[in-house]
Amino acid sequence: MVRAGAILAGVTAAVHILVGTYDTLLPLLDTPGLTPAVRGTLHACWHFLGFVLAFSAWRFWRGGPDAPGLAAVWIGGALCFALVGLWQAGLAGLVVLPQWVFLSLAGGLVMAGMRRA
Repeated sequence: MVRAGAILAGVTAAVHILVGTYDTLLPLLDTPGLTPAVRGTLHACWHFLGFVLAFSAWRFWRGGPDAPGLAAVWIGGALCFALVGLWQAGLAGLVVLPQWVFLSLAGGLVMAGMRRA
């Protein structure tokens, strides 16, 4: 289960970095009226998150004592996406922001696998 979670985490990180940068980040950075501080913070946080996702996937693959804590971060991130989606658009928000599915599955698989080990 841990390896399945690690693979899903790796795919999630790759989609964030390779697809999300063009699909989400670049249009956000082109939003008129953003101050340089807001634009820079958004840009840095996007890449910081990409690093955290990729690092987590690597740590999930290797296992070890930090994997459950990182998996909890993924589950917490899933909760954030689900709550924001519900807040903004009701049940339709869960479709608009589907990240909660991948974050919760990867984190849950790692957590469950680590508990079995």
